[in-house]
Amino acid sequence: MELIGLYTVHKNELTSNENSYPVHRHCSHEILMLIKGNCRMLISDAEYALLPGDTVLVFENEVHALLTDGGPVEFLAAQFIPRVCEEAHLDTLLDDISKTYGKNTGAAFTFKENVLPAVSANMRRICDERAETDVNMYFTYIRSVLYELAHNATLKKGVDLSKNSAYEEIVQLYNSVTDYIGANLDNISDLSFIEREFHYSNSYINKLFRRFLGIPVWKYITLKRLDLAYNLLSDGASAKSASARSGFSDYSVFYKSFVKHFGYSPSALRRHLTGAEQDVRLNE
Repeated sequence: MELIGLYTVHKNELTSNENSYPVHRHCSHEILMLIKGNCRMLISDAEYALLPGDTVLVFENEVHALLTDGGPVEFLAAQFIPRVCEEAHLDTLLDDISKTYGKNTGAAFTFKENVLPAVSANMRRICDERAETDVNMYFTYIRSVLYELAHNATLKKGVDLSKNSAYEEIVQLYNSVTDYIGANLDNISDLSFIEREFHYSNSYINKLFRRFLGIPVWKYITLKRLDLAYNLLSDGASAKSASARSGFSDYSVFYKSFVKHFGYSPSALRRHLTGAEQDVRLNE
């Protein structure tokens, strides 16, 4: 199910492999609950072993991947953007979770037995219900899950991969490239910057991005530009301004890419946001 600011999925597969859910990141937060199977979750430079009932919270823009053993796997997952439903105060709950467990990164958790059935039921409501009219209802369910994470869950111990020096060097290179892209989105016209700035071949960096994100470098650049355009539109910019400021030289390419990625046009997003602001003013 996909609504503005919320994407959910319920996967139930008989077979899987480590390439089924490759390393990636996105501009939304994510909650994932394992229902069936034995999996590992990679979040930044830590790896967590998951058992049925375990739940993962991933913060926006964190690198993560679900690693399976090839057997059956079932999970529920919801990606959400807190600002879409500010009245749910999700940012406050996310801060509570960070303070409770002393972590500013995502992690895996085990719920107390007495709350697990209720949390599981809410995750199923988020991922399986098909009402398309009231997105606030789904954010209410998400709020309930986050509340239980903050008050009735145990942090699982992960394996710190940063102690592997070779892995750390690769991560540093990856981070350096993504940082450069983030700082130069509006003026990157091709991939010549890779050899010029980092002295690596395009082929090597593409392999690195496929390993971490499952996509090549140029696809990553396009997605980052779309994320930036979304934020600019949310802040009131016109579609043409958002297109130019996020690095698209051709508006038609921007428009087609935006619709394909988000499922609705830039003008539809503006109408939704404008309507939400009017609703707030009417209720004041």
